[in-house]
Amino acid sequence: MRGVVAWLALVVLALSGCATPAGGSSTAVWVLAPGEAVSAESASIEVLVSRLACNSGVTGAVNQPVVEATDDEIVITFTVSPEDAEFANCQGNDQVEYVIELDDPVGDRALVDGACRTTSASSTVFCDSEYR
Repeated sequence: MRGVVAWLALVVLALSGCATPAGGSSTAVWVLAPGEAVSAESASIEVLVSRLACNSGVTGAVNQPVVEATDDEIVITFTVSPEDAEFANCQGNDQVEYVIELDDPVGDRALVDGACRTTSASSTVFCDSEYR
C-alpha cells in the first residue's frame, strides 16, 4: 500500500509542477474556437483556453494574455487563476472562450501558443505543434 501511495504522490507532483508560472496563476494552452476563420485582416481572434495542469475539470478565470508580435509571428501566452489545486483529479479541464484583441491585423504572421514554446507544456499532447 505504501508503494501505491508513493507512486500516486509522484504522479501528482509531476503533474502539478507542469509549467506553473509565478504570481498565483497557472499555465494555460489555447486553440482557435470552432469555426474561427483567421484572415490577414483579422484584428481579433476567438480562442478556447484551458488550464494545463489537473484541476478537477475547472480551468478557472482566464487572465489577459501576453501578446508578443514580430514581423513573422504573433506569440500569445495565457495563464489562468487561481493557482493549481493542491489535490485535483485529471479528468481534463473545460475550455473557456476568450477574444484576443490585437494592436494590428494578423497579416501573414503565424499564430503561436507561447505556452508551447516557453513552458513544459511543450512536451504535452496539447502542443503537438506550437502553431495555431
